[in-house]
Amino acid sequence: MLNKLPPDVAGRLALSIKEACKLIGLGRTNFYKLLKSGKITAHKCGRRTIVLRDELEQALKCLPRAGRAS
Repeated sequence: MLNKLPPDVAGRLALSIKEACKLIGLGRTNFYKLLKSGKITAHKCGRRTIVLRDELEQALKCLPRAGRAS
């Protein structure tokens, strides 16, 4: 999955929606659901919508764990 991203993405602080989806392995619909719920924050830079890499990583860490409940 990660090898499909452009080589310069690894060092970027911000990602496009398309790059963020590829990076975390979600489709656009589910990614936008996370945006709408407020679990992931996006920012506008002109006409572009970007996601800060640190905020994306933090949001993923806060998602519920899969598996059986204790």
